[in-house]
Amino acid sequence: MDLLGRRKTILVMCPFTFLGWITMALAVNLELVLTGRALCGLTTAFLFSAVPVYCSETPEAKVRGALGTLSSLFLTFGVVLSYVAGACFPWRISCYICGAPCLLTFAAIMLVPESPYWLLIKGKKADAEASLRWLRGPNYDFSKEIAEMEAKMLLVGKKLEFRELWRPRTRRPFLIALFMMTLQQASGGNILIMYTGTIFISAGVADHNMATVYAGLVQIVGTLLSVIMMDRAGRRPMIIISTAVMGTATLMLGVYYYVHNVMGNFWPRWVPLITVLVAVFGYCLGCRTIPWLLSAELFNTTIRSTANAVTLFYNRFLNFTVIQVYPFFEEAAGAHTVFAVFGALCLTCCIISFICVPETKGKTLEQIQEYFEKEALSSIYEVNDMNNQQSTCSDVIQGEANKSLPTTSTLATEKDYDISVGSFIDKPALGSKGQTQNSSSVENTAL
Repeated sequence: MDLLGRRKTILVMCPFTFLGWITMALAVNLELVLTGRALCGLTTAFLFSAVPVYCSETPEAKVRGALGTLSSLFLTFGVVLSYVAGACFPWRISCYICGAPCLLTFAAIMLVPESPYWLLIKGKKADAEASLRWLRGPNYDFSKEIAEMEAKMLLVGKKLEFRELWRPRTRRPFLIALFMMTLQQASGGNILIMYTGTIFISAGVADHNMATVYAGLVQIVGTLLSVIMMDRAGRRPMIIISTAVMGTATLMLGVYYYVHNVMGNFWPRWVPLITVLVAVFGYCLGCRTIPWLLSAELFNTTIRSTANAVTLFYNRFLNFTVIQVYPFFEEAAGAHTVFAVFGALCLTCCIISFICVPETKGKTLEQIQEYFEKEALSSIYEVNDMNNQQSTCSDVIQGEANKSLPTTSTLATEKDYDISVGSFIDKPALGSKGQTQNSSSVENTAL
């Protein structure tokens, strides 16, 4: 992505993704089906990395939330399209249908310019200005925006260094991005979406096929509402509401399974349907969309694509682990335990989000970088102040100790002083023994 650019990465990956779907549609054996599936998975990894970065770097701050989460909305459309295609057509025809969006994406990306941030990194200022003119309109004064971009790049540098991920100004956004990816997978939303039919069957829902369609429609509504509210309510309130709704609904699903499978009591069959739909709605309200948006917003321009790729790998690794472990976990501990754990994790993430996740609504990417840079500087100053205070205290204590412990020169000086003082004391004649003893006692008292 740093080599080709955000736009060219998307353009290169779209034909290969389409080729993967065509390979599956025309496959004559299982090996070709798996080959096509692997090709789609590989190209999707590049698209998952490039699309959020492009969607965060091109819009203005006031609409970046909506446009940045728009990719998640179309991802939801794709999931629902696969539901409908799989239910209404043979699987080979459904592969052709699912491959069509690749061509539409390729045609759409051909019409838009490259990210101005990437162009500035490559030293193409004239192209960056042309890109901003296309994106903002011919009458837009982009000189200030270009100046802010250049100033920030001059501060952080244009050379990619992986150690940047652990520098103070990048460490906190990196940890927040990893937490958001953990939240997305630990919430259990992907389990509810990918095992929708299986969950409805095990919960005793009568028409599980229609229930799956309902779940797809709820995904569209929830994601669309997330896109609309992102720049109005803000990222932080949306993720808190999302995790709270989903955690509560998932816990209720766990209670239903406990009553149904363990206690042997039977609640109405609409209860699991409603709880799953509410949980999916809560997931799409923020847990699905905001982690991708924040992982592209929080980092400085130089490290943004690399950090986004690292968080993407972490997300996909967690996704693979959760999906593969779920059937064995359910069989060993029961569905009630599984969803109780997911619900508790989701509510825990809700509390952590309330405490740790910053608000980026309405802020430019440069302002977000400045926020974390100031946080890093303040923490450094606090550490330095503590060290200085400790050093000062140590110096004071050492000084007091030095004052209280007499040195050899001090003793010598005091002795000379006392002897000289003693010389002014009226002394009797040295001829008397008692007088000599009295004189010695006076001198010892002075010392």
